[in-house]
Amino acid sequence: MQKTFQYKDYPILFVDDEASRLMTFKEDFTVYTTNTGEDALQFIDDHPELALIVSHQEVPGMTGVELLQQISQKRPDTVRMLITAQTDMKRVMKAMNEGEIYRYITKPYNVDELTQILIQGIERYYLRKERDLLYAEKIETLKKIARTNRLTAIGTLAAGMAHEINNPLVAIKTFLQMIPDKYEEEKKDSEFWVKFYEVALGETQRIQQLISHLLHYSKNPEEESLHLRRIDINLLIEETVTLLDNEAKKKGLTIQRELASDLPACVADHGKLRQVFLNVMLNAIQGTERGHILVSTSLEKDEVDQNQINIVVEDTGIGISEENIGKLFKPFFTTRRNEGSGLGLMMCLHIIEEHRGTIDVQSEVGKGTKVTILVPLDPTSYNRRRAESPSLNTNKKTL
Repeated sequence: MQKTFQYKDYPILFVDDEASRLMTFKEDFTVYTTNTGEDALQFIDDHPELALIVSHQEVPGMTGVELLQQISQKRPDTVRMLITAQTDMKRVMKAMNEGEIYRYITKPYNVDELTQILIQGIERYYLRKERDLLYAEKIETLKKIARTNRLTAIGTLAAGMAHEINNPLVAIKTFLQMIPDKYEEEKKDSEFWVKFYEVALGETQRIQQLISHLLHYSKNPEEESLHLRRIDINLLIEETVTLLDNEAKKKGLTIQRELASDLPACVADHGKLRQVFLNVMLNAIQGTERGHILVSTSLEKDEVDQNQINIVVEDTGIGISEENIGKLFKPFFTTRRNEGSGLGLMMCLHIIEEHRGTIDVQSEVGKGTKVTILVPLDPTSYNRRRAESPSLNTNKKTL
């Protein structure tokens, strides 16, 4: 260890009906003793600074394993050890796993050996605390970076917004400038009063949509935190398909489903995932003139054997060029002329990253597009960093 420890700064509680024999360790450590499990549970409530709990397996009121199990719920950071005279290693290991015990100490024990074990336990406790402190500092640093990145992104959005708003304003301004003269005409210009009016109104609505999307994206993370609950992904997809089925039928398309029957429930924000599925499926419909849309789900393992739900949306549409596919998740980019704000996919990426998932896009011009979304079963316990960027690939393998 790099630090010279004052081991007395890290108190130890011994739980043993013969605890008086353990007072020999007071010279090197701060030692407390109790005789029963009930006394031990009360003691740890009154002494939050405890670093180690060392319990004999046989204590009045409960077993040592049962006691340490309860302590692990109350004080998970405290290092727990078990003293036992058992020689059956299978039973000892089973007890250690059940009680989430750092290590066991055989009885009778050697004082010098036990002293070294206690030192190791204190150093483990210290390293855990240091790790937690460093982790907290890292999280705070990441939050600061996220805030900086968000401000940069908002700056980019604002610059794009200025450009996007200027174009519809030209049409609106032209319409308004022509109104006085057109109003004085004896014969009303129906094309002006109908066609140009509709253009001006449509451009106004477009500006409102752009501003709405910008305001949504510029919210602080605290304001737009996920509302997590257990949901059925297959059911959510069925609901989304029901909403879009009429749009597909207008173009003569069918939305096919291949949904895994054994898909477990996952923890997610129902409303935000529905927003993602709606956006991705609607894009597929708008980019497809004939054929079908296929939506499938499956359960997969990631590289460290953690469960994820795999959602795939494939279409038989026009596909996306290599030039454009790299721009898909950039603000204000859209492949549909005069349609959409170009913020939909960017919002999808943001939502999926909030769920600690990923989006992968594969496409080939003239053959179609495949969007793969991976979300963990529970983002709060998923041990992987958020994706830095979506995966974009123009070499589509399957359609």
